[in-house]
Amino acid sequence: MTEVLAFETDAALTAQAANDIAELLNQAIHERGRASLVLTGGTLGIKILSDLKALGIDLAKLRVFFGDERFVAFDHEDRNERQGLCVWPELASSDFHRFPAPETELADAAEAFDQTVTELLGPIDSQLPAFDVVILGMGPDGHVASLFPGHSHQIRWIVAEHESPKPPAQRLSFSYQALNRARSVIFLASGSAKAQVARCAIKDSECELPAAKVKGLELTRWYVDQEISREL
Repeated sequence: MTEVLAFETDAALTAQAANDIAELLNQAIHERGRASLVLTGGTLGIKILSDLKALGIDLAKLRVFFGDERFVAFDHEDRNERQGLCVWPELASSDFHRFPAPETELADAAEAFDQTVTELLGPIDSQLPAFDVVILGMGPDGHVASLFPGHSHQIRWIVAEHESPKPPAQRLSFSYQALNRARSVIFLASGSAKAQVARCAIKDSECELPAAKVKGLELTRWYVDQEISREL
């Protein structure tokens, strides 16, 4: 099931999305004793962390990943997790799993983190849910996480991106197969530059953009602004 909710402002968009995500996580904690959350970077992705911080989620029962990471040092300003922890420092007290920094080559780091995630979550080809909520932003080219149009990857949890169209060029990312193991996938998108690609991803059953290739096992919901909503 795919739903679309439209908002007048980005602040209203992230506030409602945060409330809904918190409800999904609290439901998972109530039903299964813990919840698993995949975060995103970007303007809306980091903004939503400040909204989530205020909602009192039990971090002791929360497993957290970012969906992708720039392959830079842990203290580099471009790193998603550094930006996220600046907004929500307490997130580090959760069961928080960090993408590697460049202490080895990119391919070796991808292999090592893929093995770590496999040990945590089991084989990638299982049909069982691995995450309760995956949050995704979307670029003007339709990319999600660090999965870009025209780029292909192996079937595994973690893939290496050697030539990102956006700097820095080297990145690590959860794969399509991994992101599709979420019970709920939450997209955050705003701005006229993303309107046409959002329309393709949401409305066109033959759309080949990365954003069209990720769907929740139970729920796919887009939180968009009025500029995107007018194109749908």
